[in-house]
Amino acid sequence: MRLAQAGRIARRELRGGLGAFRIFLSCLTLGVMAIAAVGTVRIAIEDGLSREGAAILGGDAEMEFTYRFASEAEKEWMRGISARMSEIVDFRSMAVNGAGERGLTQVKGVDDLYPLLGRVVLAPAIPLAQALAGDGTRPGIVMQKVLIDRLGLAPGDTVRLGTRDFVLAAELVREPDAGTAGFSLGPRSIVATSALEGSGLLSAGSLFDTDYRLDLPEGADLDALRAAAETRFRDEGMRWRDARNGAPGIQRFVDRVGAFLVLVGLAGLAVGGVGISASVRAYLGAKTGTIATLRTLGADRATVFLTYLIQIGVLSLIGVAAGLVLGAALPLLFGPLIEARLPVPIALGIKWGALGEAALYGMLTAAIFALWPLSRTEEVRAAALMRDGTAHAPRLPRGRYLLAIAGLLALLVGLAAWLSGVPDLALWAAAGIAGALAVLVAAAHALRSMAARAARRGLARGR
Repeated sequence: MRLAQAGRIARRELRGGLGAFRIFLSCLTLGVMAIAAVGTVRIAIEDGLSREGAAILGGDAEMEFTYRFASEAEKEWMRGISARMSEIVDFRSMAVNGAGERGLTQVKGVDDLYPLLGRVVLAPAIPLAQALAGDGTRPGIVMQKVLIDRLGLAPGDTVRLGTRDFVLAAELVREPDAGTAGFSLGPRSIVATSALEGSGLLSAGSLFDTDYRLDLPEGADLDALRAAAETRFRDEGMRWRDARNGAPGIQRFVDRVGAFLVLVGLAGLAVGGVGISASVRAYLGAKTGTIATLRTLGADRATVFLTYLIQIGVLSLIGVAAGLVLGAALPLLFGPLIEARLPVPIALGIKWGALGEAALYGMLTAAIFALWPLSRTEEVRAAALMRDGTAHAPRLPRGRYLLAIAGLLALLVGLAAWLSGVPDLALWAAAGIAGALAVLVAAAHALRSMAARAARRGLARGR
């Protein structure tokens, strides 16, 4: 009965429009939008890494050795577990043009099977095998545009690596396994591994890595193969990767940056919570006469509280819904731009997990910051029609409201620590936000005290 009455009164009051809640809705919408957009992009990248793991890695699995090639016996073992095997060597070198100008480059030596998956894109659009075949007297090389421009090269010019001359055949526009490269000191160049013989770049003492990409049979057990490889190459310095985590460096980077940005969004939502609290306080202050009239007509404290709680709840749902729509739409709108800047594919779409997380954060924040001023509605008496009925209201809400606020705050912090995946960072961020808000509250009280003292001494007069 009480809830039904409060609902009817709240519905009538909401007919007056949302003009008084512009700040409330803006703060809530922007905070939820930021969290939803960041979460959507993060999950889209994770889904892309999971779905295209083999293409990103360049095979179903990869076995990496440092400072050496695999022996023939080791290669035979790898061929025995795979349908196809491709050998890649990766190292740094100085590319030298005809004028003697040098540029650091990350060189990838490949065999005839590279790439097992995906396609190398060149400009002009010629097959990689044709580009690396050269002109009959010099083997071919392809380079990224930034290195071509730095050395002032054009297709057909000579480039020297070590003691070997190559002919620039094309610009390297895209390599399918770029996401696995990790940290690189220079732009990419690709040559045939066989063309590096006699260059002095892979001699004893040189720093290079060799990767053996494996195209495994359908239904291969990756866990069993990994265990077998680690047993077979236990003391050989082998590192295993497979399509389930084709770009672990990118995955870790995305996870950390995504968690950090969500926490930044939460910080923005908390700061916006100050605006939420202030707008609710101002709205309820303007409704003092209405509340006193309700009390005069027999409405008890609980009915009055529920009336305005329902209003704030409805407005919170509107603000959260608007933030979710914008947060879901922005990544889709800027999807092509985002994908063009990333070395891995992303699976954009509606990510319900990210939207649910943002909605949860938004509703909890609105409840935490609105509950404090809402609790003051119980202190408005019928006598407020004749005088200020809140002048002697206690500073702190009743104990049950303080407990509710503390419980909601603990729930928000706990969810942030759990869902972010970096609980230490989330807890420190929560402590920092709490400290910042405490400083703001202390500064506000100090300013009010100074203004009151100045007024009592006649230093400040209104006009």
